[in-house]
Amino acid sequence: MERAPRSVDAIVDAQVQRWLAERQRIGTPPAAPPPVITVSREFGARGAAVGKLVADRLKFSFWNRELLGAIAAHARVDPAMLERFDEHHPSVLAETVSGFIPSAHGVSQLDYVRELTLVVRDLAARGGAVLVGRGLNFMIDPGRALRVRFVCPLDQRVQELAERDGISTDDARATIAEADRDRRAFVRDLYGRDIDDPAGYDLWINTGTIALDTAADLIVAAVRARFPQAVRTVTG
Repeated sequence: MERAPRSVDAIVDAQVQRWLAERQRIGTPPAAPPPVITVSREFGARGAAVGKLVADRLKFSFWNRELLGAIAAHARVDPAMLERFDEHHPSVLAETVSGFIPSAHGVSQLDYVRELTLVVRDLAARGGAVLVGRGLNFMIDPGRALRVRFVCPLDQRVQELAERDGISTDDARATIAEADRDRRAFVRDLYGRDIDDPAGYDLWINTGTIALDTAADLIVAAVRARFPQAVRTVTG
């Protein structure tokens, strides 16, 4: 009998529980922990999918939706209370980050940013993780991370989203435009940086011309070349 696939929520919960257990087991990170990989992506460029391939190949932990679960676990709140802030751009974002706008739901954008920073610093200190989105390439020390940006031609992203979700190309184009705009504004407001700044990344990959498996191979090779001793320790 085939085993039913685990739900996304179950996968997220399992990753968060491993992280919590690791925090309790290891009080102080090792002197030379393995690096982390940050994944920035245009909506529909399949960056998270490649990131998961890389995590599996390097035996790194993988943090996409799992990261929101870890933030919620650290803050001891329901993840649903944080979703409206996660890579989104409320019109009051800048004021809320400054702490001037109180939240009507008990959790503010400031809370989200503070918890995101604490969790990511913990993960980066321990190393051996692939972290998706949230402009983390601008938060983590560049000397400790390989920072990757995924892009793909707009028309290709529109077509693939329309086919995947069974929607019109106009709706797909609008969805992509909104998501890209949100991510760009989120990074600008939180870090004061342009998400497309070439200096913010070590590697750009166009998934419109590079297959996902090949993209994963490129990243693994880059990590092993840049952090040979640390990665060798993790992968054996």
